[in-house]
Amino acid sequence: MFDKKGKTAVAITKPVRRLKVSYVRKRHEDPKTGYTRRISRHASLTLNGDWLEQAGFPTGTAVNVSVMQGKLIIEQAIE
Repeated sequence: MFDKKGKTAVAITKPVRRLKVSYVRKRHEDPKTGYTRRISRHASLTLNGDWLEQAGFPTGTAVNVSVMQGKLIIEQAIE
């Protein structure tokens, strides 16, 4: 397997990952009183692990996420 520069790349240990979409809560407060007005929930997906670096996404890498119905594509951002 080769990377974009033609160098030998590290083999991906497990090319398919099964994750679960969960949610994060966001607290909305009244700016005058500081009290919570409401709490909203939003879909959330967390990616972490050594496999990200193996796939060419070391810490600090900028990414672009393409969104389609039922599909997300994550690619390194071209600077």
